[in-house]
Amino acid sequence: MPVILRMAFRNIREHRSKSLIIGLLLAMGALILVVGTAFINASEAGIRSTFSDVYTGDIFISGVSSEGPVSLFGVTSVGGMAQTPTIPDYEKVLSIVKSTPHLANTSSLATGFAMVTREESSLPEDESESETQPQDRFLFLFGVDASSYWSLFDAVDIVAGERLQPGQAGLMISEGQFAKLSKWLKKPLSIGDTLLIQGFSSIGFRLRELPVVGVFRLKDQGASPEQLAYIDIESLRVMSGMTVGANEPIQLKPEETNMLSTDDADALFGEDVLVTSETSKHLDVNAIAAELSKPGAVDPLKADEGAWQFIVGKADSPQNISRTIVSLNQSFAKEGIQAVAGNWQTASGPYGQSVDVVRIVFAVAIIILSIVAVIIIMNTFLISVIERTSEIGTMRAIGAGRGFVRSMFAAESVVLAAVSASIGAALGLLVTVVLRAMHIEATNQFFLVLFGGKYMNPVATAGNVLMAILVMILVGFIAHLYPVSLALKIQPVRAMQEE
Repeated sequence: MPVILRMAFRNIREHRSKSLIIGLLLAMGALILVVGTAFINASEAGIRSTFSDVYTGDIFISGVSSEGPVSLFGVTSVGGMAQTPTIPDYEKVLSIVKSTPHLANTSSLATGFAMVTREESSLPEDESESETQPQDRFLFLFGVDASSYWSLFDAVDIVAGERLQPGQAGLMISEGQFAKLSKWLKKPLSIGDTLLIQGFSSIGFRLRELPVVGVFRLKDQGASPEQLAYIDIESLRVMSGMTVGANEPIQLKPEETNMLSTDDADALFGEDVLVTSETSKHLDVNAIAAELSKPGAVDPLKADEGAWQFIVGKADSPQNISRTIVSLNQSFAKEGIQAVAGNWQTASGPYGQSVDVVRIVFAVAIIILSIVAVIIIMNTFLISVIERTSEIGTMRAIGAGRGFVRSMFAAESVVLAAVSASIGAALGLLVTVVLRAMHIEATNQFFLVLFGGKYMNPVATAGNVLMAILVMILVGFIAHLYPVSLALKIQPVRAMQEE
């Protein structure tokens, strides 16, 4: 083995030009691998910290939907219109959660979408300006349990006003959205001013006039929705249609459905169906109100106080996250509850999937790069081997077997790849350090995801460096196989005759 290695180093020195070409390709590949994986690490770490520290915690519990997976942003369905399910048997689920070991703290929340609307008097007079400005402003609402949410997530700095308090109705808007809304409304917006919010639900649109109680800024600006706003849970429930009446089946008596089964259309609009003054005397409004106020009575306009879409929590240590999720899912299955526990990536939905998309795109790019590198390196090796045909023939003639020749070229390719890849990986580390020092700011949402935060912060690990070197060694080894096998097919006597 030492003899083969010495020969490998000698051959690399003697064929400097071709070794340099191959070495540059391998070094470039290692550099790209190190820098690329550093960006993937930063992106994943940024999204993970953003969601686990700001929105989802370590563990995310939701109801189950037949339409698709459930995340903080709703149900990922084909039409995109599936309703986000509430957690069934919420009190029972909460009891299971609180009795599960390794869960340090929990809170409940619900999410929804809404539009801020404005009066016609505040519309711009200039028609060209009205075409460029939207009629409504979109908001992604976080309905929180103020009594526990802020102690679980301490990632919000209050710029003006205050945090939502338990039982307080209102909105907390991000600093950027606050400025945009002021410009859009054509008036300076202040704490205490009310906004007209139009919520969306499966049973239609609901309007709500809510005061702005606070303006916030996230301590670490990461891959988060730009339109995020915090809202009291009662207002969100009303706007999202989470009402008691909406959840109750309507039972009609047979005599009440007789009208629907009649064949005589004229009978439906006869004079006898009109309510007479005599009939109205039997209506006792006070009696109806008293009946509705009884315990258990259903008020179709009253929000369901037990309606929560999600429970989020933090584990006492990162090592206990997976086992806690498994334990919760086992408990839900045992009790027959249609609820499921997942991690931050489950909760982040499309944002978490963006890391996978970046990783897939990068993997495809690396595969294409590797194929191109193998072809170029293979051609270079082929030229080198052809030039050394007489050398190979002489070695074969004096007793060197095919295995020895293969080992010599394999050692040569591996040594060249290892040295070149190590240099390239070192340069990749240097590039990541320089990029971090440049403090480049993300200018849009794509770069926020790619950078894993507001500023470019690629993170290269020892595992990334080792992987880059090993991949390039593998590429170099694969590239030498075909040229050497081609050279070994030539007879030794004929090979010795080659110039």
